Amino acid sequence: MSTTMLVNDTLNLLRGKMVRFILEDGDMRMIANLVATVDELELEYDQESMTYRDRKTEKTRSKSRAQLARELEPGLHAIFGMEYAKHDPEAKRQETNRKAREKYHANKKKKKGK
Repeated sequence: MSTTMLVNDTLNLLRGKMVRFILEDGDMRMIANLVATVDELELEYDQESMTYRDRKTEKTRSKSRAQLARELEPGLHAIFGMEYAKHDPEAKRQETNRKAREKYHANKKKKKGK
């Protein structure tokens, strides 16, 4: 990930120099090295964000998070129970209060309409 950030930082530096028309002799070597690094790392250019991204790392990371979730889920259900919200006294109290408020306002509208 840090190499990708270096590639994007270098790209932004070169963009700034090109806008100001002050490319120097060493900058052509930097551009060649940048292109070689991008090819070597097989980075993909994202036109929307105007940066290079390492899609392989992003896919691996998302797969590992999904795998982690699959591994943790049974244990969490064992600890908290799959239907924790149904047995949570605070959630039950809030639901009772919500229903009472709805009933109160419904009766108030009926009385107002008469």
